[in-house]
Amino acid sequence: MFLKYYQKIDDALSYLFSSVSNEKKLIQNIFKTKNIVYVDVGTNEGNFLDFLSSFCNFKKIICFEPIKELTDKIDSKKYSNKILIHNIALSNNNSIKNFYQYDISSQSSLYQQNNLFKSLKKLKKKIRVKTVKFDDKFNDHRNIDFCKIDVQGEELNVLKGMKKNLTNKKITLIKIEISFIERYRGSKSNFLSIINYLSKFGYYLISISKIKYLKNEILLMDAYFQIK
Repeated sequence: MFLKYYQKIDDALSYLFSSVSNEKKLIQNIFKTKNIVYVDVGTNEGNFLDFLSSFCNFKKIICFEPIKELTDKIDSKKYSNKILIHNIALSNNNSIKNFYQYDISSQSSLYQQNNLFKSLKKLKKKIRVKTVKFDDKFNDHRNIDFCKIDVQGEELNVLKGMKKNLTNKKITLIKIEISFIERYRGSKSNFLSIINYLSKFGYYLISISKIKYLKNEILLMDAYFQIK
């Protein structure tokens, strides 16, 4: 009798406090103590990598960041000899493109900002960066445990550039930023496009985190996709 009562309380508490995803627990539940191969597309200053480093075991870390000052900063942290940093951007083709580097580095993008957030659009400089396809960098049949993609409007194109890896289900878990409102010129809301594209390869939405709102409407969020 007591156990049934306790279970009801536990279920109720779990329901009441389940409005926020615990990313650490989610990742730990999937990988346990495994030494993972982690790919970070759009590493920026390495904040998410720092977060993972507090509880994950790494076999290999591969980072992609087009801003040279930031790749140098990541390298200076001396994670280990397991890290490889590429000073390039990923997309759906191999090319040389304009890249807009803003004062707030996390807002930098292959696209110019629109006027949605005027306080965030102070341009530091415009540079030319090399873009490559994910599949061209990962064509050696290796398995990737976890891939994070945060590229300010270029997310869908990055996914299109990793079609072979998705088809062969070489990636276990994908974390990607999803936008509901257009923030960059030429880059539309990608919510449904990303969900539909990944579902074609057997990847389905399992969790969301870091939801941001603008005037009570969803602006963007991070979404986790896993093979089902």
